Amino acid sequence: MPSRTSWINKELIMQSLRSVGWLGIVYFIGLLFALPIDILGKLTNPNLTYYNNIYENLFKMQYPIQMGLLFLIPVLLAVFLFRYLHVKHPADFIHSLPIKRDKIFHHALLTGLGILLIPILLNTLFLLVLYWITELNLYIDAADIFAWSGITLLMSFLFFLTGTFIAMVTGLSAVQGALTYIILLLPAGMFLLVTFSLKQLLFGYPTEYYYNIKIEEYSPIVKAAMLENKMISGWDALIYAGLTILFYVLALLLYKNRKIETASQPITFKLLQPIFKYSVTFCAMLVGGMYFTEVQGQGYWMWFGYVVGALIGYYVAEMILQKHWRVFHHWKGYVVYLLVIGAASFLFQFDLFQYEKKVPEAGSIKKAYVGYSYYDLFNNDSEIMVSSEDGFVPDIKRDPMLKKADSIKAVRNLHKAVIEKGETPAGYYDRMPAFFYYELEDGSTMVRSYEIEQGDLEEYYSALYETREYKEATNDIFQIDEEKIDKLTLHQEYTAGKTVTIVDPEEIKEAIDILKKEIYKESFDDQNRLSTFSVEVLLSNNQRTGISVRNTYDDFEQWLRDKGYLEKIKVTADDIDWIYVIDKKEHTRELMKADYPGDIFPSLKEQGTGLEINDKEKLNEILGKLSYDRQKDPYLVGIKYKGQPHVEVMGLTEADTPSFVKQAFE
Repeated sequence: MPSRTSWINKELIMQSLRSVGWLGIVYFIGLLFALPIDILGKLTNPNLTYYNNIYENLFKMQYPIQMGLLFLIPVLLAVFLFRYLHVKHPADFIHSLPIKRDKIFHHALLTGLGILLIPILLNTLFLLVLYWITELNLYIDAADIFAWSGITLLMSFLFFLTGTFIAMVTGLSAVQGALTYIILLLPAGMFLLVTFSLKQLLFGYPTEYYYNIKIEEYSPIVKAAMLENKMISGWDALIYAGLTILFYVLALLLYKNRKIETASQPITFKLLQPIFKYSVTFCAMLVGGMYFTEVQGQGYWMWFGYVVGALIGYYVAEMILQKHWRVFHHWKGYVVYLLVIGAASFLFQFDLFQYEKKVPEAGSIKKAYVGYSYYDLFNNDSEIMVSSEDGFVPDIKRDPMLKKADSIKAVRNLHKAVIEKGETPAGYYDRMPAFFYYELEDGSTMVRSYEIEQGDLEEYYSALYETREYKEATNDIFQIDEEKIDKLTLHQEYTAGKTVTIVDPEEIKEAIDILKKEIYKESFDDQNRLSTFSVEVLLSNNQRTGISVRNTYDDFEQWLRDKGYLEKIKVTADDIDWIYVIDKKEHTRELMKADYPGDIFPSLKEQGTGLEINDKEKLNEILGKLSYDRQKDPYLVGIKYKGQPHVEVMGLTEADTPSFVKQAFE
């Protein structure tokens, strides 16, 4: 009876372990010191508090060490395990053995997976032992340990299988290592480069939004780098598991069809060589366009960067493929590439898809938002983080999205006006960001971001700003429960020591009601008026928020006067060393050179080129008319407050400028 031959070939396994076994030892020891030993040290150290040192997210423990091991060990393992493919004599020898190719491949692959699996499982076991026999179970759950173990295994296997796939594509170990990281970063890198270029080509393309909201979704290595703060979701885990299986299947198919003589060749399959060449050309083109756009700051330099970057990328790829530098006679492929890219660019340059002109129909909009950036929408506006004894928790929540018909109409009208006006020239001093975000009835979203000259759009901004819903969505005061307010503290903006505290519940309610009415009747122009002081609201759970009080809040000022509080907090002539007014157009050069306008006022005052205000009545009149909008206002007012080392600079609008100031500059 013939004996059955075991599928397992011990010699193949031992040969692999001799070359890569040390990586498993390094991985095991690294994880051991990063987690079990580190946690044990913290648990036995009476001088350390657990909540500062032991985290439910175990990736926070010795995070740099964990990430270094995760990024390096699986890739190095793939490089060393399959190095025999990249050197002629080992490749000839191992494939001359009477062993099928898929068996050789699987022995190397399973050895690598085992070297990754065993250190992670052993450290998981050590963590569970600590969980059972020490106080670790007071601070984390067993589920936290299994989450760490599962994610580490998944990401390690993904990085290893990516490196294994690349080992089949190339015949050089150095190229394998480099291409593995490039492939892992490629989705995010390409996304970044393409998004930057689209910003230059399409008016309104929201580059910053996609950079910060979406970029981590496109690269497993970027996602892994964020594990300290954000664990991967179940959906991400399924995707990465699918990619791991896909790379395994592709690597096996390529291994079976790979020619042994391609060892030491940069790209082993001829079909992949043009893909490699033009991918490098395309990436280099985008990098060149980004570089020259950022350095020169002008649009046409982007096209120069495209041409130069593509040229460099094309010939570098040719040199890699040919393994020498005498490749400059291969120019036809470069010309064809430029023609194809030039034809494709017309789609964007002439907006054939109507991207730039698109504004959603009113009936299709469920919610809309407009602000200065996506940060206002996704970070602080919807959930304001305020200090409390229990840590940082959201208390005052306001929905920044607008839902009412009049608000949505105002947003659409503003958006259409921005599109009609077109791009504001780069470097224009009055450029302001404008960010539009729509949630549509079909569940999709539409996002646009612009740099605009707000002054030409004041009519549309006013229509939006003065809607009741917009004011409620952008001011904390409308989300405060008055019954939970412990006290109001009024702080003077520019002079230290002037504060008033209100603790009487009736007075608090009166003050909040008046402030709400002031905000409701405030016009768009009023928002640029000076905030003379701020109101800090302290809630009963020790959480705070603030309200700025502008110098147009006459009813609130009268209420403070009636209560006897105004005299204690209002800025008067006695709080000021001097006030100096200049005509802005006469000092354009000095203002452009100064880092801050206040820096030039002391010297201008010495030169006597403006108007110094000494009369207390005139001084108080100016204080009541100041504006923040220095860019558009014709006059600038430098104010040197007592006890302050610097000069505050405000503006005076043409309409609000007192006659005695205008007469002084005639």
